[in-house]
Amino acid sequence: MRLVITVMLLLFALAMSGCGRQHTVAGDYRLEQWEDGKTYYLHKRGQDDSYSGGSIIGGTVLRIGWSSRYILVERHSIYRGDADGWMIINLQSGAMSGPFTEADLRTHAEAQGIQIYDASEAWKKL
Repeated sequence: MRLVITVMLLLFALAMSGCGRQHTVAGDYRLEQWEDGKTYYLHKRGQDDSYSGGSIIGGTVLRIGWSSRYILVERHSIYRGDADGWMIINLQSGAMSGPFTEADLRTHAEAQGIQIYDASEAWKKL
């Protein structure tokens, strides 16, 4: 009986450790909160993003906004030779463009009317 209880508790602890660490943003994209509680990554369901540092955008999420058609995400590049900046993801085609500066982002029609949140604030809203 003791063994059964121990196994059940271990399984419960294992199941709970993975809960609440990822939230769907829009479409197949999900925001992951890293173990430190301060770092966020963006993933696409069914796509291996390990080649890009563990995030579909090649960096960590600083700010993010979304609509039914687009995700806007400001990244801090994992590879310091790559530029930081804003990425635009088209949810219908899966195409991603950027990085853009803040000023450049404002010139894109896709960015109009999308509310932007700090990653931690978006995490709480999702």
